[in-house]
Amino acid sequence: MNVLHLLSWFPTPDDPTLGNFCVRMIDALPEDCHSVILSVCDGKDMTKSFEVKEIPGAHHTHVQIYIRPPKINVIRKLKMLRMYQYGLKYIKKRFFDPDLIHLHVTYPLGQVALLWKKLFGYKYVLTEHWTIYQPQNKDVLVGKLKRKIVKIANNAELIMPVSLDLQRCMEGHGVNNRFRVVYNLVNTDLFKLRQPPCIDSSIRTGLCRNDMQGSIKDDMHVWKKHILHISTLRDEAKNFSGILRVVERLRQQRDDFELHVIHDYEAPEFKAFVKEHHLEDCVIFHGKKTSAEVAEAYQQADFFVLFSNFENLPCVIVEAFASGVPVLSTSVGGIAEILSPERGILIPQGDEDALLQGMNQLLDHSSEYDRQAIRDYAIKTFAAQNIGQQIFESYKKVVIP
Repeated sequence: MNVLHLLSWFPTPDDPTLGNFCVRMIDALPEDCHSVILSVCDGKDMTKSFEVKEIPGAHHTHVQIYIRPPKINVIRKLKMLRMYQYGLKYIKKRFFDPDLIHLHVTYPLGQVALLWKKLFGYKYVLTEHWTIYQPQNKDVLVGKLKRKIVKIANNAELIMPVSLDLQRCMEGHGVNNRFRVVYNLVNTDLFKLRQPPCIDSSIRTGLCRNDMQGSIKDDMHVWKKHILHISTLRDEAKNFSGILRVVERLRQQRDDFELHVIHDYEAPEFKAFVKEHHLEDCVIFHGKKTSAEVAEAYQQADFFVLFSNFENLPCVIVEAFASGVPVLSTSVGGIAEILSPERGILIPQGDEDALLQGMNQLLDHSSEYDRQAIRDYAIKTFAAQNIGQQIFESYKKVVIP
């Protein structure tokens, strides 16, 4: 089967982690599913009007078209649309005529998928990750934008949201279509148990602090339990400021822990808070890390914490489970579908007292969780091969009804 993928969020040189979970889904597809990603983005210091690059991936080719962006936004949008049309012709000539279009995230690339359906009869399926459908964003998904998004979703042959909660939110906005929930995936060969999975000792190998940016390396130091948080640190969604306020309260009660933070973007306001409140000894910022370094950080963690205001199905929780790490999280989006008492603690959104109580409980009892059982659940539910096969079976039902 030949599938052309349109990603509304896709990695770029300026933002290499954007939409990387979409790319992981594509690379999880079986080998007899041939995949090409097509994307158009602004180029830097270009002398040509546009340039095409073929970027090889694990199990796909990314056809990336760079354009010299016009100064007028309307002209830029028209040029990008024209380049997607060019990209389709390029792929048909160099690779294949697609059997199916797979749209990842409804907008804005859904406009291209819908146009191709009308002009050329291409069927498309939709995988949705977007939190715009969540109740917290009810003032955003309105008017013309809502009408566009609902029309794109309703014209898909099948919608694969990453949680049942997201399906219900989409239906609440008027999306009336066939659904099949397909969870986010994890590489269970990369994210795995630490061997041995738990070290009960006064000394252990851990994350070492050299400076406020931190570096992940092996170093013997006095044992402190490791709390791990990984996110963009965009506070309206991740509520990291709430975590820091609770850590300040927790620090007044005990000093046997460190909060290790891996983050995609700079966080000067949070670093300033840590310095102002004298939390440098227990809050360590590590910045961006490679996938291998992130996997190592999970192996060092006693538990993982997420205090988001809204989510769908966070990849970081799935990665924690694959690493056998219990999770403390707010019950938002689809998290309650996967986070049960044997895998961690759910707390109400925004409840800082509950977060404090949960942190104390896991600092005292995280070693009592069955980490192998947590990992076994992740392998059964989120393993890349299983998720890839689910998507491929969905393709076949659309292409060969």
